[in-house]
Amino acid sequence: MDTIDKIEDMLAEIIEQGNEQKTAITKLREKMDGLETRLSRLEDAGANPQVTESVITLADHRKKIGEVIATVNKWHEHYVENQKLLEKLKAEQPYWATKEWPIKAFRWIHDKRHLWIWVIYVLFTLIFSLSIYLTTMQRRQIIELQQTQMKYRFIKAMGVAPNAVLYLEDAYDECDRGKINNIENTVSGYEKVLKQKADSIAREERRKLERF
Repeated sequence: MDTIDKIEDMLAEIIEQGNEQKTAITKLREKMDGLETRLSRLEDAGANPQVTESVITLADHRKKIGEVIATVNKWHEHYVENQKLLEKLKAEQPYWATKEWPIKAFRWIHDKRHLWIWVIYVLFTLIFSLSIYLTTMQRRQIIELQQTQMKYRFIKAMGVAPNAVLYLEDAYDECDRGKINNIENTVSGYEKVLKQKADSIAREERRKLERF
């Protein structure tokens, strides 16, 4: 009986060792497959060799840096020359042709906007008052001219001084400058005499009032 147990134990150990060997063989096959894959990749890489990249040396780098610095210096010189030319043109350009005075004028108007509102209001009031005054004076002159015209028409209708009326009509119808000047001088002289008489009467009245 002991012998059978020993044999069974031995068989169990043998089976266990066989399983371990199978596991080891499986792992070995996996490693072999990985090696084959790597070898195939290496073969493909050998069949298609990669292009070697160019290497930039320190001398090339310094040369490139020198070219860049020279280009920058050249552009800086152009910039300085253009800046001087711009300043010269600005100095020669008249002030009214620059863009500074409209900006300053706009800022001044904007800063003084309250003052401008009052100035515009005062100007509008003055213009409105002046227009009312001129309209009133014009209306008064129109009324005086209408009255004068009515007086002349009345004199003409009544037949008073027909020679004088005919003289007036001929002078203005024919535009006789000599007759017209004579008429205007006669009228202005007559009005001056009337004004002098009126002034003298007004002075006499004042004197009488001062006596009393």
